[in-house]
Amino acid sequence: MSETILEQNLIETARELNDAAFDLNLYLADHPEISGEEYNSVEYITNMLEDYGINCEKGILNIPTAFKGEVSRSDTSDINIAIITEYDALPGIGHACGHCASCAISILSALSLKKCFKDYDANIDIIGTPDEENIGMKIPMADSGFFDKYDLAIMIHMSTQSIVNWKFLAFETYDFTFKGKASHASAAPWDGRNAEDGMLLMFHAFDMMRQRLKDGSRIEGIILESGKASNIIPDRAKCRYTFRAKEISYLRESVLPMVFDAAKGAAMATQTEVEFERFGFPFLDMKILPSGEKVLTDIFSKYGIEKDEITDALGSSDMGNVSYRCPSFHPSISVSDHNIPLHTVEFEAAMRTENTKNAILKGAIVILAMIAKVIEDEDFRMELRREFEA
Repeated sequence: MSETILEQNLIETARELNDAAFDLNLYLADHPEISGEEYNSVEYITNMLEDYGINCEKGILNIPTAFKGEVSRSDTSDINIAIITEYDALPGIGHACGHCASCAISILSALSLKKCFKDYDANIDIIGTPDEENIGMKIPMADSGFFDKYDLAIMIHMSTQSIVNWKFLAFETYDFTFKGKASHASAAPWDGRNAEDGMLLMFHAFDMMRQRLKDGSRIEGIILESGKASNIIPDRAKCRYTFRAKEISYLRESVLPMVFDAAKGAAMATQTEVEFERFGFPFLDMKILPSGEKVLTDIFSKYGIEKDEITDALGSSDMGNVSYRCPSFHPSISVSDHNIPLHTVEFEAAMRTENTKNAILKGAIVILAMIAKVIEDEDFRMELRREFEA
């Protein structure tokens, strides 16, 4: 896979701008904003884009912290490409998700394309997508048809593994509220109906359910509300559970019916009532396009990015929903030579290292090489579309 003139120019420009991208990463790491509250982050990012001549529209689709920047426009090309960026942080542990560096990769790619816009003919946008860590705002954006026109949507995630294209678990999250009857826990326990007992019985049912689920399925939950005093039988308890599976069809047709039966059964056994409702949006699995993965594999090899062999799905992302609307890819780049779990204070600290600065450049190289391939190789572009539509 030889390097074209366009690819050479884009990557050389990215090398020149990498310091500015790393500074963006550091700023976001030092000023984390949780999902849905990324107002300062969006202001800082769009100001940087506009300083380089990329006009931005904030609040697209009536989402206050979403934006679109026009990297290039063409009256003669029907090629449409979206670079996706995330910038929300986690409660309490900041950018332990790595979104500060992931954002820097996407912005570096956009700035490089802007500086080289005379070298190619295509329509390219940088799309700011907030709230990935909570409810997944790419999902209503995708459902609206926003991404349907694109021939390619791509972003890079940070990890301690470099993976050509993440395979995601589909998931849905539900809130379960148990209602009972309060009573004095010692003087008249027989008059009460313990909502907390109903919730805990459901917890045990979920634990036992795990042995019956297919490999790759996950069940995880937290208590949101419970009793306030040990001598009062609680009349209300609430929890939130996320259920994951490799395919959305298996999740909806097999896992969730068992979940709802367990909830109703726990309520019946404790003479309480239970209500459940979806929290956030349903995340889909990733639609895999083999020809695109082959090109990304070649790019990793050409630029000396050591590829980790991963066959199982890793976590979940609303980027999976985008992959059902247009050809989409979500590689990852390692920020460390040893394993550091995501969503930990150790991973957050890693965002400030020289390894992450190097990873930002590597990530931009992957995105830029992939975009150059899509622009310059019509056969590849058409093959992506055929695989996607199949």
